Amino acid sequence: MTGHRGSDDLIDALRGAFVDRDGDRVDVEIRQLDDTQLHRLVEGDPDRDPAVVVPGRAVLADLLPGVAVSAAVGVVSRGQGVLMFATAPVGHRHRTLVEGAVMVTGPVTELIRELQAEAAVLDLMHSVGRELTAQLDLGRMVQDATDAATKATGAAFGAFFYNLVDELGESYTLYTISGVPREAFARFPMPRNNAVFAPTFDGAGTFRSADITQDARFGRNAPYYGMPEGHLPVRSYLAVPVTSPTTEEVLGGFFFGHPQPDRFTARHEFLAEGIARYAAIAMDNARLYERERTLVTELSRSMLPAVPEVPGADVVTRYLPAAIGSKIGGDWYDVIPLTSGATAFVIGDVVGHGVTAATIMGQIRTAIRSYALLELSPSEVLRNVSQLTTGLAEAGFVTCFYAVHDPGQRSLTYANAGHLPAILIKPQGETQQIGEALAPPLGVGAEFPQRSTPFPPGVDLVLYTDGLVESRTRDLTLGIEWLLDGITRVFDAADLETAWDELISELTLGRHDDDIALIHVRRHADSPAAEFHQRADATVDQLAGLRSGLTRWAAGLGMSAERHEDLVLASYEAMSNSVEHAYRDHPRPGVLEVHGERHRGEVTVTVTDYGAWKAPDATDTLRGRGHLLIDALADHTSTIHRDNGTTVTLTWTLPGATADRAHGEDDTA
Repeated sequence: MTGHRGSDDLIDALRGAFVDRDGDRVDVEIRQLDDTQLHRLVEGDPDRDPAVVVPGRAVLADLLPGVAVSAAVGVVSRGQGVLMFATAPVGHRHRTLVEGAVMVTGPVTELIRELQAEAAVLDLMHSVGRELTAQLDLGRMVQDATDAATKATGAAFGAFFYNLVDELGESYTLYTISGVPREAFARFPMPRNNAVFAPTFDGAGTFRSADITQDARFGRNAPYYGMPEGHLPVRSYLAVPVTSPTTEEVLGGFFFGHPQPDRFTARHEFLAEGIARYAAIAMDNARLYERERTLVTELSRSMLPAVPEVPGADVVTRYLPAAIGSKIGGDWYDVIPLTSGATAFVIGDVVGHGVTAATIMGQIRTAIRSYALLELSPSEVLRNVSQLTTGLAEAGFVTCFYAVHDPGQRSLTYANAGHLPAILIKPQGETQQIGEALAPPLGVGAEFPQRSTPFPPGVDLVLYTDGLVESRTRDLTLGIEWLLDGITRVFDAADLETAWDELISELTLGRHDDDIALIHVRRHADSPAAEFHQRADATVDQLAGLRSGLTRWAAGLGMSAERHEDLVLASYEAMSNSVEHAYRDHPRPGVLEVHGERHRGEVTVTVTDYGAWKAPDATDTLRGRGHLLIDALADHTSTIHRDNGTTVTLTWTLPGATADRAHGEDDTA
């Protein structure tokens, strides 16, 4: 114990007190005690520091086995201890000095104990406060607060009752329990605002009772007039309101009980009030966070479209807000039916999160949908939207993949503005990434080159955002490799919805830290009767073969004879118009494509050419009658004139289609 002046002086003084009956000093041996021996000296009381101890015979036998000790004194200071002892006969002088030392060190020891206790209280409060205010999960936070307060007060059990407001604005009460199973209170009603509970629920202040059963306010309310039968016994009672420091609203209340009376002290009250203050701050933080998260999530979801039926395909979509943190708002998808019979598939990501990203995403999505409905090419859609993006405040970095599926040509035409490549899955399970690094993001790039690839029945298309493949613990390249490995299982799955949920969970480990948006398009590998496609020269002598093939195909559609005749006649008229007008100034015959498809209660025929129609002569009163005939024979028609040709789309509704749709049935042959 050298190095501490006060301890060394005390040891020297006590050593000099070991004298015989004649007053002569006797030899004194001093031994340093290890932790085990020190624990034995103070008899398991670590708070005896500093202290002067006269050990009993049993203690000496353990510390000095086999030594005949005539007198001994132990000195404890700063977690260390020494034992002084003599074997020669001694008088009583050392005992007198020890008694004086005890009188001096006793008050010091008690003061140190009090200071240590206060320091422990402050450490506990600081630790609990730090943990609570760092927690944003309201349910977990209130349970942690209840556990901490129950332990700090020494209660047999504790409870925390608090209010939440649902999406309809209605308030309801929840509670947590600590110290006993939740089932102990499951059959009892929520506390009412009676005389005992009112001070807490009204925020009047802390209520502490040495024996609540003897309180004048106890037992005055029907139907129980006290504690319900089977309730845990409560004598000592302590209740503390939890009040918001910002709004002064009473958020809830802590309630503590013990079966023995007079167990709660002013210090317990102080601890419970301190934890209640920290809990109030944490609840304010959690509620503010949840309010913003809900706002952004609902804003994002409200901007996501209802996915329409796509003829000849099943479409699975997913939008999952970030599972952790407040990162919500920038990802989106869209599926847009076009009047030509084609379908546009869009996926995008506004870099950034929160309300700003969500609102920018909504503006970008609306712009893309508007240009898409004008039947602009993918390149033109992205070019126009990119120009708009530069004018949006705080637009930042926006990526987008835009693809158009033309069922007549069985093709997919696409452009990519800085987004991840799309994935094509072939019938044999082979995967192909398309559209990688075609152009910079929207608002940065000015030109967006487009590409085309075959997209026949039996081929799948997958578009996704980086939240699916990138995380804090995995780079993008590795994530894409894992996706390509797992996507073949989705391709083979009979239930796409379940298969994607399982793959997403596997790739993200259930805790994706960014939004995820996804589109999976599965082109039906239909039987021959469900689809017709023929390509020929746009000449009069080819019309008969096209008409015969279409007539045979339409015969198996289940249409009435009259409707079947309407389909063949209207389609033939559209083919004849293309032969007559599309290539009239061309030196060689052009190409004519006819595509028929039956899906979900409808038959669609598209007639496509790649020529330039001559502008109509206003004085020719015979022209235009073909269009009138087509409109009269088909249930719905549309004509799209492109720079490189014209597409006429004719649609008929099959018998029973309304009932089929109502039951979600697919009548594809």
